[in-house]
Amino acid sequence: MRPPPATSLFIAMSILVNLKRSAWAMLFVTVVTPATAADAPQRSSEPPPVPAITATPPVENAEIPINPPRLAPAPIDTTRAKLPSLPANSPLLPALLPTLPVNPPAGAAAAEALPMLRGDTPQLPIADAAQQEQRLHQGLQWEVCGPIPGAGAINPRVQFTETKQQPIDIVANRIDGNQRTNIIELQGDIALCQQNQRVEADWSRYDRRSGQINAAGALYLETPQLRLTGDAAEYNLTTQQGSIDHARYRLSGNANLRGEAEHAWLLPEQVSRYQNILYTTCPPGRSDWSLKASTLELDQVSGMGTAHHARLRIADIPIFYTPYLRFPIDGRRRSGLLTPSFGSSDETGTDITLPYYWNIAPNLDATLTPRYMSTRGLMLGAQVRYLSAMQELEVNAEVLPHDRRAPEQGLRDALRIEQHGQFGARWSSVVDYSAVSDDQYLQEFGNRLDITSLRNLTRRADLTYTGDGWNLLTRMQEFQTVDTGIAPADRPYGQLPHLAFTVDPIRWHDWLEYSINTQYDYFDHNAAVHGSRFVAVPSLRLPLRQSFGYLIPRTRLFYTEYDLVDQTAGWSTEPTYLIPSFDLDGKLIFEREHRWFNERMLQTLEPRLYYVRTAYADQSENPRFDTTALDFSFASLFRASRFTGYDRISDEHRLTLGLTSRTIASQRGTELFRASLGQVFYFADRRVQLDGDAVDSDTQSALAGELSALLTPNWSAVLNAQWNPQRADSKWEKQVLQLRYAPDSNHLLNLAYRYNLGTQTAERYEDTDLAFQIPLGSQVKLVGRWLYSLLNDETVEAFAGVEIGRCCWRLRLLGQHLKRSADQPGSTSVMLQLELAGLGSFGNRIDQLLERGIYGYQTD
Repeated sequence: MRPPPATSLFIAMSILVNLKRSAWAMLFVTVVTPATAADAPQRSSEPPPVPAITATPPVENAEIPINPPRLAPAPIDTTRAKLPSLPANSPLLPALLPTLPVNPPAGAAAAEALPMLRGDTPQLPIADAAQQEQRLHQGLQWEVCGPIPGAGAINPRVQFTETKQQPIDIVANRIDGNQRTNIIELQGDIALCQQNQRVEADWSRYDRRSGQINAAGALYLETPQLRLTGDAAEYNLTTQQGSIDHARYRLSGNANLRGEAEHAWLLPEQVSRYQNILYTTCPPGRSDWSLKASTLELDQVSGMGTAHHARLRIADIPIFYTPYLRFPIDGRRRSGLLTPSFGSSDETGTDITLPYYWNIAPNLDATLTPRYMSTRGLMLGAQVRYLSAMQELEVNAEVLPHDRRAPEQGLRDALRIEQHGQFGARWSSVVDYSAVSDDQYLQEFGNRLDITSLRNLTRRADLTYTGDGWNLLTRMQEFQTVDTGIAPADRPYGQLPHLAFTVDPIRWHDWLEYSINTQYDYFDHNAAVHGSRFVAVPSLRLPLRQSFGYLIPRTRLFYTEYDLVDQTAGWSTEPTYLIPSFDLDGKLIFEREHRWFNERMLQTLEPRLYYVRTAYADQSENPRFDTTALDFSFASLFRASRFTGYDRISDEHRLTLGLTSRTIASQRGTELFRASLGQVFYFADRRVQLDGDAVDSDTQSALAGELSALLTPNWSAVLNAQWNPQRADSKWEKQVLQLRYAPDSNHLLNLAYRYNLGTQTAERYEDTDLAFQIPLGSQVKLVGRWLYSLLNDETVEAFAGVEIGRCCWRLRLLGQHLKRSADQPGSTSVMLQLELAGLGSFGNRIDQLLERGIYGYQTD
């Protein structure tokens, strides 16, 4: 579990604890190698060995290992599973405590209360700050600001432990030892090295009696992920206390961040304190934003930090201040306020959300989300998550007690339950339940096209048993229809229950495969014929595959049996059917190599033949429980049936001929061109239809084609089309044209035209779609999308906005127009989002809207 981004500052500073308790301690317990034999004085008697300070393993279940944990946190009950971090609602800002402390230390008073350096450090020349800063970043790249996505936890190790395989070398210009005082002093160009770790100083002293270590003058530490500088430092091996002056740090590897602290103190019990601390993820030389605190205390045992007078600055302008903050510093989940969001729209007015995260137990948490809408009132929302060894459960609910804009609706609410369970090796379960209080709920409170366009909400529960080569599915499913335009008789059936028994394909003598699928359903409906249906489909096939193609004959037998209630008078209530079917699928692949613009190419020619023969049975009296017509396309040319489900087993006697050609760059493996064309030839009329007794007597289908081309390295095109020469009105049944320009991650242009004639009015559409991302210089981007219906002469969805920012921050301002329903005017909203790399995001989740609405858009 990764810690919230806001804790990167405090994780970075806690690394100072490891520095004192490992690297500096080892400076005086390891063999010292002088720079030259002549310069080094004769060593006095060897001091008795001091136990090496090494890093202990990380605490179990902690996100960021912190070493050495002298006092480990209380053990967590490992019998309960741990919930993962919230993907979108993880605590990005530290939670403000309800009450402030009575006398919080601040400023000079806080500094005086902390232990200062002993004062016996010699007055060495202060290291040049510019040179120290330059050395922190020398040779390191800063391509990404903050934590690098997918790079894992921020976990730089500082661990010096001498072994025969990994000795520690220490170099110094001068070494003095006093047997009477038991003091060892090193001077001049001190360097401690072990593999890829290095510590440097100008002067250092070790008092064996007191265990006191002092160091001064251009302090420098380097590890694979951490660099740190300072002016003076001390550490006591006995009391485990120490301090460092003018510390500067730089983290690299899994994250790029930097900062400084005027003073840092290490106290017992894994506690550290800091004065005038600064944190930022902006590159060196730029501090577009920074987080500062007058004093900071980190308690690694409790995993909590306390800051006084914390200020968030943007371009040296403070935009957020709190006199007191208490926050987590590791991956342990804790209760607290989350990042608020705010916006405005015609439907809700001013819209402000302030979530609160409640860490109930290691495997149970909740997010409470009050949402204030100026035109409607206060909505209360909640998300509850539960995780155990056998299942995970998530419940989302929201309720609006009184809608000021629609008081006649009364109490308005929504509920969503999702569950996934695994009970042993064979039993599993899935629950997906959605409900809203009224049909207008999604249209009025949803802010996405895919939400507002929903017509039916699913309520489904599955229980599956997986055997050896077979499985049994038990399902209960029904729907809530939220589209008032759907007549009650046309609304989907519930399946109470649905039982499916499936036998995996079994090979006989490694060449013949057979399997069987059976289903039993009781279809429930209040306004139409309903009842039960039993289906059994045994199949036998002979797959013959070679490198140059395949030939697969298959035979199936469809058995269906009904027991119907409220059937139309005069029609059978218990119809039974036994329908045989045979299909043959064959394909050949021809290849040839050639050159195109001096580049080796591989061109293929792939003819495909598909024949299917299914007997006819009159099924016109059957209800249509779950059967619809399949959309016609190039892919559907090679399907055995024209319908879904088993209420209509389509009679077929047809042959499909298809041809595909590809051009592939041999060295790159990139497909540069693909063209497919196919058509169905019918040898008999199709008498089985969804409704009525009409017969389809066409002898051939429309021509279906697909074309995909990489026009240039930056431009690509996709074309899908259906052309039917037998139609008298419009021969083009479907057209889809898409052009995409994407030379790099900052430039993006998507153009699309979509047309579908459809078989009925509800299926017709003709749209244009424009989406873009255009940079204006290095810091400004224009983004937008316009989805326009040519058929209805109206805008379905449109948004446009601007992104301003650099590596470590980004500001997005977006305006959106959304057509929520066909019979109502669209609504307009304005959204704002501020992202600070390594700290969090504030405002609306505009980045998610852009990723969904603009194909190819990615957040930096």
